[in-house]
Amino acid sequence: MVYIFFCVSGVLGPMNRHPSLTTRENSPESCCSLERDVQLLGEALSAYPGAVIVVGNDWPLYYDLKTLRQADSGFGRRVLNVLNTIGSTKEQAVFDFMANRNEPFVILASQDFEFSHRTGSSRIDVDHERGFDDTARAALESHLRGFGAPATDALSDDDILRATVATAALRTARNFKFPLRANQDAAFQRRLAEMLFDVKREEP
Repeated sequence: MVYIFFCVSGVLGPMNRHPSLTTRENSPESCCSLERDVQLLGEALSAYPGAVIVVGNDWPLYYDLKTLRQADSGFGRRVLNVLNTIGSTKEQAVFDFMANRNEPFVILASQDFEFSHRTGSSRIDVDHERGFDDTARAALESHLRGFGAPATDALSDDDILRATVATAALRTARNFKFPLRANQDAAFQRRLAEMLFDVKREEP
């Protein structure tokens, strides 16, 4: 599975562009239609069933996930999650989202959002005027080809669940997951047996 973070400014159907706390100062007011961008993105992803979209612009602050999925057939079915951008930049929101995930990712980013060199190798900048053009598409496909199986393999039910679950819930699940693996750890089992023996010996 590969995450594609859609952090592109603009308008799509009923979903307008809204002011963002993380928009760069003096950035141009981007009210362009994203219909063509979404169509081209959908076409680019047609050969990569393992790619899923996490919406990271300002739409999730105003529209629910169902609305985002229904906005356009170009990539609607691939929208599995959104970024929590409240109180942080979109770049930091990406890092927070990936904190308990190991899958590869790509960021499609409008230049009016605050991204830095930290995401340079994983980011494809989308020009304010040209949008998601052939150059951006070629760059995205190059990333996806480089990922290999994670991008080309179909998603399993487990993949979809991991992509859809909230970051906080995923962190909690991992906290339970690692202790459950302890039954395969011989050293842990020996120490547990010693602890249980000591407790039993101290009982009246």
